[in-house]
Amino acid sequence: MARKNFMLSPHFSYEEMTRSAWAEAHQVDNTPDELQLAALINLCWKLGEPLREVFGPIRVNSGFRCPRVNEGVGGVGNSKHLSGEAMDIYIPNHERGKEYYLFIRKNIDFDQLLFEYNKRGGMWIHCSVCLDPKENRHQAIMNYMAK
Repeated sequence: MARKNFMLSPHFSYEEMTRSAWAEAHQVDNTPDELQLAALINLCWKLGEPLREVFGPIRVNSGFRCPRVNEGVGGVGNSKHLSGEAMDIYIPNHERGKEYYLFIRKNIDFDQLLFEYNKRGGMWIHCSVCLDPKENRHQAIMNYMAK
């Protein structure tokens, strides 16, 4: 499956925002449509770039997911990853995660902000930013147990 690569914003590439190990392993095309791509660009500019400006490089664990990928990785059926409006951000430790969380909460017009963790000790920040800012709910949960 051929991958296009170009920049969605100064520091975030199409490849990193659509990459999925699950999709590659199962040969699933995880290509966003035009509206989903517009949402990804908005997400990179409104969330990714401000984080990058303050904290330096950040690593995206998950960006856009087509329905088959979302189902394959156990995502919820109404996930904002499906619309290109969400990213999961790698955090190296609890302290850095808390810094990201507090920065986003105070400085970003977000839809949903979750400091997520799982039973295996994994931690990440899930944040969504709606393409239409009027739809942002500003839902924030500091300790969210993922399934």
